[in-house]
Amino acid sequence: MNDGTDHEPRQDEILRQPEALDKYQKSIAKGLDKAFTDKQTDEQQLELSTAKVIIFSDHHKGARDPADDFQRCERAYHAALAYYLETGHRLVVLGDVEELWECKPKEVLDAYPKTLALEAEYRKKGGYDRFWGNHDDQWRHEDQVSKLLRPSYFDGLQVREALKLRVVDHGAPVGLLFLAHGHQGTLDSDRFAFASRLFVRHVWRPVQRRLNMPSTTPAKNFELRHRHDVAMFSWARSRPEKPVLIAGHTHKPVFLKTGKDRPDPKVEDLQRELDALRASGTAQPEELAQLRARIELLRADERRRDQPPPLKLDPPCYFNTGCCCFGDGDVTGIEIIGGEIRLVRWPNDDDEPLPKILAHADLRAVLAACQGK
Repeated sequence: MNDGTDHEPRQDEILRQPEALDKYQKSIAKGLDKAFTDKQTDEQQLELSTAKVIIFSDHHKGARDPADDFQRCERAYHAALAYYLETGHRLVVLGDVEELWECKPKEVLDAYPKTLALEAEYRKKGGYDRFWGNHDDQWRHEDQVSKLLRPSYFDGLQVREALKLRVVDHGAPVGLLFLAHGHQGTLDSDRFAFASRLFVRHVWRPVQRRLNMPSTTPAKNFELRHRHDVAMFSWARSRPEKPVLIAGHTHKPVFLKTGKDRPDPKVEDLQRELDALRASGTAQPEELAQLRARIELLRADERRRDQPPPLKLDPPCYFNTGCCCFGDGDVTGIEIIGGEIRLVRWPNDDDEPLPKILAHADLRAVLAACQGK
């Protein structure tokens, strides 16, 4: 699910914060408040009993050069698009779909016509929603969308900043989902985006190309990323409407904790075998070394692939899709189907074109918890 460099915070760390918001949290709250209350932010109804939605974000599609973060994930993303198209899902792409801080729009659109064509199939069926983020905020301008996106792929497309989904269950109100990229209120990505774009395009991208190093480095600042998660969680928790925020931007999946971690039985069996060998006093160092290495490899792989992100949210009012540009070629997203909200990864553990459900929860219960019911 990531490239092995993720530093996970402690499970309860997100809750250890002062009641008074700090300066950074206030800035994020102000940006999200603006998007939430903007008259241009549409409000739609989502029928929970029939909803089929898949939400992806942060593709960072480039120009197929060494600075392109998406090309290693292309196969997984295309497989996911084909699967969800045939199963009747609505596709939501939640911003930073194109890497326009590094590239000109035409470079990216010319590099990924097949990806755009697959997404366009959703548009033709009436099930496609596109948002702009900080790295593709060029799509916030109507003239750019009309000139570049609509003619070839997305006739009549509106690119949003945010969307409110009023969730109903057989017509009865259940709660509110708020979808936004999540960069709102940040200095580099919102208020000073122009300067950030110049730096990335004219300084960072040439370095990436020369060193053959695809990497969206802002998302690898672990301390800032966790701080941003806390800020978005705090905002959702404090809004009078009690929304559930679904965002991207940080590249790190966030999902409420659902029970205790259970270690892989294979790991437990191997650990007992290792303990027995040590107790016997007859094992060779090489034998012990190989067994210990195998145990740690399985544990690391379990952390990398199978465990829900360890942020314990109370109430569970913030979810994050992760991204479509992980270093190992995986992509993660948020599904809403069968009354559940799910964190999924593509491909599955056997590298098959199927989703791996990493975590899931009853969406009715999630919305009720956020409303204090």
